[in-house]
Order: sequence, then structure tokens, then C-alpha cells
Amino acid sequence: MGQEQQIWRYAFASAMVTISTLGFGRMSYGILMPFIKESLSLTYEQAGLLGTSTSIGYLGMVFFVGIFATKWGSKRLVILGTLLVACGLLYLSWITSYLTCLAGMVLIGIGTALTYTPLVNIVVGWFPQQRGMMIGFLASGIGIGTLISSSLIPLFTTWFSISGWRYLWLLFGLISLLSALVAQIILRDPPIPLCRTAKKDDSLLRGVYLHKGVLLVAIIYGFIGFAYLIPQNFLFSFILEARIDRYSAGQIMALGGFMSIFSGPLWGTISDKIGRKKSLLITLFLGAIAMLIPIIFPVRFGFLISQFLWGITIVGMLSLIQASSTEQIHPSYAPIALGYVTVYFAVGQLLGPGLGGWMIDHFGGIPSALLLCDGLLLLAFLLSTQLNKEVAKERMILKRVHDSSESEELKLNKY
Repeated sequence: MGQEQQIWRYAFASAMVTISTLGFGRMSYGILMPFIKESLSLTYEQAGLLGTSTSIGYLGMVFFVGIFATKWGSKRLVILGTLLVACGLLYLSWITSYLTCLAGMVLIGIGTALTYTPLVNIVVGWFPQQRGMMIGFLASGIGIGTLISSSLIPLFTTWFSISGWRYLWLLFGLISLLSALVAQIILRDPPIPLCRTAKKDDSLLRGVYLHKGVLLVAIIYGFIGFAYLIPQNFLFSFILEARIDRYSAGQIMALGGFMSIFSGPLWGTISDKIGRKKSLLITLFLGAIAMLIPIIFPVRFGFLISQFLWGITIVGMLSLIQASSTEQIHPSYAPIALGYVTVYFAVGQLLGPGLGGWMIDHFGGIPSALLLCDGLLLLAFLLSTQLNKEVAKERMILKRVHDSSESEELKLNKY
């Protein structure tokens, strides 16, 4: 099988998994939340905590995923995680209270943690020269899942009235089972390169966890995680509060989901050409502008422009920071590094929806939460200006050592 055909097979399988785990399991909650909130009589703070509970499950597992992947293989974790998400989605279609919903959201968080990092490891391991593009395709599942949720929720609430969200969770669970089957058929564990340059006394502590480049990426990823679930959980409700009907609101959210399908592959391909740092800075700046627009112009046109910009940048932003984490160190440490930086991302996700919901209830509504999102993205932008400096220093040192070794070898050969 040719390289190009193999790329498209892996891109398809990866997108299927992320549609189920991130698109349905994580991102669709914000779109279904107003209907779940009404059905279960929840406050905004409780609704935000449900989003946070998924991050708790994610955070509790993600730190160990890179280590699990190196021991048991990435494919096994991808299949297990997708099946757990499927079980969580099917379970959510039967919930009757806040506490039962909480348990289902935690299960989805655990499943997502077991899936995403190993999946990135698989595509980066097989296609290192196209890592930006491949991570972009993988992350496009977020947009496809959001698009599907946005498009179907008005129909399901029309067909099934107040129980429409339950039938949608049921459908998502069945699709997730299919995604696990597709991953089982197509995906294979990548070959793991050996780190010949590493010294025997190198440890994960020095090689990954305290590596300056990895730490910088981790902190940036944490701010992005803090920010990006806030609009995902509350923007749909903000559109409804602006007296826009639910069908138009669904179309506005669907625009963001549609654009985000192209966001990952677009920015991944761009970054393979102009560099991760430049591409990340552009996406962070556009993302901050996108969240400022609906605060200033809370009308249909403002929401449309906001969702267009947010959709075309958010998935690219996530895929760029993930690709950056795998480039800071040797490929043999890549899954551990990605799992480690994702811990910071998960901590950010843990804080975002809960704090956002609390601010909405106590500090002037949803615009206050969107302003928080803006501030966090700008902090990530400032930190991203420092990317690659430590890596550049290390590469310069390695080049000097390499040139020195070649010079000595030439002298020896001469004599």
C-alpha cells in the first residue's frame, strides 16, 4: 500500500475516533447543555461543573497515558478509550439527575484521556514529516462533531420535544462504537525510534518534565485549555439569550463547527511550511478577536463573524501546540511529553467551565466569562513569543558538538 493511501486511511480512522471522543464526548455538551439544564432544572454553576467533571476524569488519567502507551502500545489505549466514551454517551441518554449525569461525564473524560494522546502518537510515529497536517486531520474531528451536534439538536428537540437531547446522546454512543471498530481495523502501533544520543543516566524528570521547552509548551497549553471550553459551554446559551431562535443559533454554532473541520489540516499544513511558532501566534490572536466580537456586537452578524473566526482557528491552535510538544525532545519521549503537557491542558479545562459558570452567575452574565477567555488567550500569545528559543539553543550546542566531532575525525583521517 502506497504512502499517500496509508495517510488517508489513518486520517479517516483518526478523525472517526476524535469525532466520537472529542466531538461528541466533549464538545457537544455545550450545545446540548441548555436543554439538559432545563430538563434537569440546573443552575449555570451546576451546568459548568458538569463540564468540569469531564475534565476531572480527563486529568485523573492523562498523566499516566504516555507511560501506558510506551508499555502496552497506543492502539490498545485508543480502542479502550473509544469504548469507554461510547459507554458514557449511551449511559447519558438514561440519566435522571445531576449526580448521575456527573458520573457519565467523568467516564467520558477518562475515555477521552485514554484515546487522544495515543492517537497523536500513532500518526506522528508513522508520518513524522507530515505531523502538522496529520494532527490537524485528527483534530478536525472536533469540528465535525460540533457541526453534527449543532445541526441535529434543533431537529431532535422538534421530533422528541424535551427528550431530544437523550436520543442524540444515544445516537452518538452508537456512532462511537462504530468508530472503535474502524480504529481496530485500520490503526497499527508505530515503530518507536531509539534515542541514541541520550545518556544512560538521563531520566524522565530531566529529559521531559523539567525540560524548558516542554514546560513552556505545557504552560501555554494550560492557558488554552482554561480558555477554550468557556465559549464551547456557554456561547450557545449567549446566542439564545440574545433572542435569536434556536434554529438560527444552531446554524451559527454549526458554522463554527464547519469551519473547524478545515482548521486543523489548514494550520497544520501552513505550520509545516512557515513554522509552528508563527502559525500559533496567528491563531491565538484571531481566537482572541473572535471572542471579543460577540461581547461588543451581541447580534446575529456579530455571532456569525465570531464563530467563523473561532472555528477557523481553534482546532488549528490545539493541533499546533500538540505538534510543538512532540518537537521539543527526541521522538522516543514524544508520547510521554504529549501526555505531560496535556496534564496542564486538563487542569485548565478543569478550571474553565466551573469558573466561567460561577462568573456568569455572579459577575454580569456570559460576557464576563468570554472576557476571561480573551485574557487567557492573550496570555498564551505572550508566552508563545518565547517558543523555540530554548530548542534553538540546544540545537546550536548539538551542531557545535557535531561539527567538532567531524573536525576531529577529519584530522585523524589526515594522519
